[in-house]
Amino acid sequence: MGNVLFDANGGSDARIPGVPALRGQHLSISPSGKLFVSDGLTETVGGPKGEWGVMVAALGGDAYAILHRFAGNGGAKSWRVSHPHPVFSFDSRRIYYNVNAGQYTQLHVAELAAG
Repeated sequence: MGNVLFDANGGSDARIPGVPALRGQHLSISPSGKLFVSDGLTETVGGPKGEWGVMVAALGGDAYAILHRFAGNGGAKSWRVSHPHPVFSFDSRRIYYNVNAGQYTQLHVAELAAG
């Protein structure tokens, strides 16, 4: 389906233009309302099969960046596979997410430029 904004009051929806949808994504909108962050498989942006990525994009569309790419087959071993699940800090200046590329699942922090 892609990245779609849905108006909970009116029921209308609109696709976010110029931003790819990562397969299996988990979305989070910044408290500032300007950006969203997503995770998912990167095949839609030219990544190899099984590669995970964390992407930040403008909520208005036409601008995005892949913050991190990784194999996503390591980390904690349990019945429930770890996903990055990126979220914004309360001031929209940082993005927190999990990376399970090595022996352990690690928390990563991306600092966003002011502006």
